[in-house]
Amino acid sequence: MAPSADFLKRLPLVLLFLLAACSWNEPAVVDVPKEIDVASGAFVAAVQKGEQQAASKHVAPTAQDELAAQFASDSKALKAAPKLTPRFITYKPASMMGPEDTEVTIIYAAHTNSEWTTMEVRLFRLGDEPYEVDYWKVGTDTPVAKSYTPDLRPMFGIFAAIAGVIVVLGIALIGTILWIVRRKPHIVSPPVESERRAAAITTREASE
Repeated sequence: MAPSADFLKRLPLVLLFLLAACSWNEPAVVDVPKEIDVASGAFVAAVQKGEQQAASKHVAPTAQDELAAQFASDSKALKAAPKLTPRFITYKPASMMGPEDTEVTIIYAAHTNSEWTTMEVRLFRLGDEPYEVDYWKVGTDTPVAKSYTPDLRPMFGIFAAIAGVIVVLGIALIGTILWIVRRKPHIVSPPVESERRAAAITTREASE
């Protein structure tokens, strides 16, 4: 069979593979509740435009120093990107918070060619008060939803080490017990001493 004919037969498989590789869809834009977007959307837009005073209106008092320290670098990183849009929204489980607390994290992103620009924004409120931004982070990773589940992967090494120590101690203990049983049986089961009786002595008196 000619090489060209063999190539033509395999061409559909190659095209199918390329189509599957290019079929990944980027995360869709999600709707953010208005009461949250009033703070989060306005904050992201202000940072991207370089308007620090407008951004500070939506930042919690405890995060104002952080805003002043990193606003210039964050704004510079976002200005070169298209408008960021919300891709994921995750609410912190009520079981992990107080009865009057609400926390939500929104992932904003923009895609240019093969590069991502992302911004994670965390907002908090107490009761029915307005939401305030208390944490944010600008990055270039592919956007993924925020997870409030603890990451136990760094602990796997510790768990494995503890399990190894337990196994080694268990083997050593079993070996010690077997050595005692085989080498020193009197320690486990002391020998029973046989009872000694005094020999009976019989005397006969001579008759007169």
